[in-house]
Amino acid sequence: MRPRMSVLLLACAGTFAAATGCGGSGPDDVGARKGSGPVVSGGTFHYAIAGDPGDLDPARTVTDNAYRIFAFAYDSLLDSSPDGEVVSNLATSWEITPTVAKFTLRKDVTCSDGSPVTATTIAQNLNALKDPKMQSPRLPITMSTGDYTVAADDARATVTVRFKAPVSFLSYTIQALPIVCGEGLRDRSLLARGTSGTGPYVLKEAVSGDHYTLTRRKDYRWGPDGATNDEPGQPETVVIKVVPNPTTIANLLLAGELSGARVNSADAKRLEQRGLAEQKHASGLTQMLFNQAKGRPAADPAVRRALTMAVDRGQLAKIVSGPDGRVGQSVVPEASTPCPVSGVNAAIPAFDAAAAAAVLDDAGWAKGADGVREKDGTRLQLNVISNSDFGPTFVSATELVAKAWRELGADVKIAGGNAQVTIQALASGNWDVVPLLGISVAVPSQFVPLVSGPVPPQGINYGAIDNPDYLALVGKAVTTADQQAACKDWNAAEAALFEAADVVPMVALYERWWAAKTATFETTAFDIIPTSIRMRQG
Repeated sequence: MRPRMSVLLLACAGTFAAATGCGGSGPDDVGARKGSGPVVSGGTFHYAIAGDPGDLDPARTVTDNAYRIFAFAYDSLLDSSPDGEVVSNLATSWEITPTVAKFTLRKDVTCSDGSPVTATTIAQNLNALKDPKMQSPRLPITMSTGDYTVAADDARATVTVRFKAPVSFLSYTIQALPIVCGEGLRDRSLLARGTSGTGPYVLKEAVSGDHYTLTRRKDYRWGPDGATNDEPGQPETVVIKVVPNPTTIANLLLAGELSGARVNSADAKRLEQRGLAEQKHASGLTQMLFNQAKGRPAADPAVRRALTMAVDRGQLAKIVSGPDGRVGQSVVPEASTPCPVSGVNAAIPAFDAAAAAAVLDDAGWAKGADGVREKDGTRLQLNVISNSDFGPTFVSATELVAKAWRELGADVKIAGGNAQVTIQALASGNWDVVPLLGISVAVPSQFVPLVSGPVPPQGINYGAIDNPDYLALVGKAVTTADQQAACKDWNAAEAALFEAADVVPMVALYERWWAAKTATFETTAFDIIPTSIRMRQG
């Protein structure tokens, strides 16, 4: 159940399974409840992802589609159990303080090319993250900072990391680092379309935009909490198909052409009616993010507050997540966060269309003859990003938001695309608002680089946010040894973001995993657990 953080993933973060089980419901054996037959040897597990993962170098990629492959091909130093307990993976033991982390490694781990995995291997991964040439988006997600040193002792199989300044929740965030080894470390260009890891499967074929084929390693015995890869019924081959349309995924599941997949759209009703086994997780959040760069409309706090107040988040929750849809309460999924979030969302400007118009009036944004507001000769023109990777409900919800903003007096233009297109648009700076941006984090500290620090390409502060109150409270939180006291500061820091309308939690999301009769598997909110898959007689 490896925690992760991810941007544009919409699966609790990063991207990144939750630190406490990511969504409250632990892994479940999907398929077994529906009377699947006995296990069969070998076989091929067919799986689907919503879009092409692009670059497969784990240090360069934090998208959900890439993580589907990483889950099969890589391990991390630590992992999490279903109840949120930190468990072993490549590290058998660990000692972590705010400024020093020491990991003792297994000595029997080998890379997919047969080479040994040593303390030096781990150190190379950690140092690669902070290499300026890498410009890794995973650095702030995993380590919080690049200001650290790494010492490797191969004889004792230990790796020691020393931080110049305190960091928080490292035992969770370090789980977001897939460990690269062997030839992939010697030549990282091989990772663009291949894998080089210690995981239970190895990528053998990559056909961009179509499918990715992985084969089972037969010597794998160092998985999370001691998981192995030689249990009866484990598939010899995994084929991950790129299927952007959720209706097509549902059809393939019903036809038996997929063994398992994630379907959250209205098509899930058909799967439920046909009796396919399901596991549902409260999994993630969408956030509304504004571009506050100089010259953009949302650089004006009044614009951000008005746009927030003009949107009925409760209505959007029902559109995106159905009757059970809930409004987001925090920057971390409610069931996942190590810090209680009660009351934090009180700082979010409430829905009130009339009050939103008054805010803009008072700020000098007056309606012109065509109904579009202007201030000092500048029109309130909004370039809005809509991510199409997550099905028609997200598109419909974005259009509803745009309608509300047009009624408020904005000239709204929507540009859509898949996750890769969305990331490129965010990095370009030529945008104003993303109403439903999936930012999945497991712990509050992982959110910091997304709302502070350098903008792309030096960082991942896409919205060019600069909130001194937030940063002051974060600085206090990371130096507080007592977690309860630290959580009080983390929650106050979130409230500072909400008060300034720098970011707005929008919709709490659910992940629904489905299994055909030919397979069973355990799931987290983010992924199918590779070592849990069992092929069965249909």
